[in-house]
Amino acid sequence: MLKRIDTASMKAARGAAARARVFAFIRFSLVAWACIHFALVAVTGFTYVRSFAFGFAAVFALWLVLGAIFSDNEPIPIPDSYLWVALAMWAGWSAASYFWSVHPEYTKAEIGTEVGWGLTTAAIYYVAARSGVAFRSMVTTAVAVAAFLAVLAIDVVLTNAGADPEKMLVRTHGGVGAFSTYLVLVLPILPLLLAPRPMGYGTNRWSVPCLGIVFVLLLIAARVTENRMIWLAFAMGFIAFAVLASWRWRNRLVRAPWRWTSILLVLLVAVGTLFVDAAMQRAKTDNSQDKSVAQLIADDPRLVLWQHTFERIRERPWTGFGFGKSILRTELSGEMGDPMLAHAHNVFVSQWLQTGVIGVATLVALLAALAWRYATFMRGGDGMLAAIGLAGLVVLIAFVVKNLTDDFMMRPTSKEFWAINALLVGYGIRRAHAAA
Repeated sequence: MLKRIDTASMKAARGAAARARVFAFIRFSLVAWACIHFALVAVTGFTYVRSFAFGFAAVFALWLVLGAIFSDNEPIPIPDSYLWVALAMWAGWSAASYFWSVHPEYTKAEIGTEVGWGLTTAAIYYVAARSGVAFRSMVTTAVAVAAFLAVLAIDVVLTNAGADPEKMLVRTHGGVGAFSTYLVLVLPILPLLLAPRPMGYGTNRWSVPCLGIVFVLLLIAARVTENRMIWLAFAMGFIAFAVLASWRWRNRLVRAPWRWTSILLVLLVAVGTLFVDAAMQRAKTDNSQDKSVAQLIADDPRLVLWQHTFERIRERPWTGFGFGKSILRTELSGEMGDPMLAHAHNVFVSQWLQTGVIGVATLVALLAALAWRYATFMRGGDGMLAAIGLAGLVVLIAFVVKNLTDDFMMRPTSKEFWAINALLVGYGIRRAHAAA
């Protein structure tokens, strides 16, 4: 009898060990494919390979979820109820707009691309962010790809001096708007790589100068895009970072107030200078060099576009015309006489045009839920968890500011937005559970 029990125990132990090895391989594979997918989302092209990586990452993520439910894979924490409820409200209302869309087939395609694949992307990176090593790997991928694209952008724009940056950067960078938005998303998470291992690389003799070089490189790349809104996004991000950090680590601020203040002032002066310089350079590119920066802003065609957009919104204020950034492309571009002005050029106005007041409310609720989650991280006693919350809040603030004159809640930039936020929330929740 005892021999049978011992034999059964040995078989069970061998089975558990085999399953543990399988799940370890699946977790490693998920992180590897997630890194490959993120890199190929940021770099334009490689559609087939990117889809291949996305498919494998989705399969491995689903395998781990099923393993946690039906087998002995490690548990995957469920996000806070207000997070997934806000996400479900935004996704559900966007999908429901198909039934009253003025272009149902277009809305149907956009729902699949932006809502379906967007939520799948968020799920992949949430599941993948199970450990400090996995978190560091994916943040490193995001930063390394940004540095790579920055070098390419600087080279191609300087080599073709005088040419329109939009034309120069559309092939590998997705255009000036997409690339500058990617920089806005990546810059706030760059300091997380200075965290102690395994979350980061620590502050040693090579990590600090290397990340400092990357920081300067990203600023130079932002300048060569001639994008103006990126500097306002950076400025608000730096201010938010300083204010939130001084509140969270106020004891350090008391000990060295001038050090914190001087760094912020230097960054703001640099950003302001680069904003004016980029605006003047853009004026030369557009043959408007005789105008002042204030006049350039006053003559911005988006001001007229917003008037036309609000006239359209008044026709369907509650439900909108149907999900999809370019749902009224033909109408708006015809009225404005410019194919570049075919959408609302503001993330909230665009959402209002698409899905009405209720759609805007669900988007605001989603952003507020993410902000509350990050603020909760910051209030905790874990300094590394607070750093994750700080980075997440700055990402949200900078992304929203960047999209006040455009709408990049779509295509690659939306996937980058979902991936980075899922990564921060996923690892943060796991670290909070471990600390508790």
